Amino acid sequence: MKTRIANTNDAVEIAAIYNQGIEDRVATFETRLRTPKDIREWFDGIHPIIVVENEQGIVAFGSTSSYSNRECYAGIAECSVYV
Repeated sequence: MKTRIANTNDAVEIAAIYNQGIEDRVATFETRLRTPKDIREWFDGIHPIIVVENEQGIVAFGSTSSYSNRECYAGIAECSVYV
């Protein structure tokens, strides 16, 4: 297995993993499935995304995102991991 920084070319595989979490209703409160285009918007240059891959492709990812747009939370991020 290899861990690396994700790039926009990984959006299809990241979306598949994320959508599995949505469909299982265990990993997230989200209900709307994400498209690869939605995932590409996560690449904002601020919050890193990493992927873990094996010979078959990406098997997990981790990302951070803004916790809140309120000024008092500036610099605070939410961390997510999906396997």
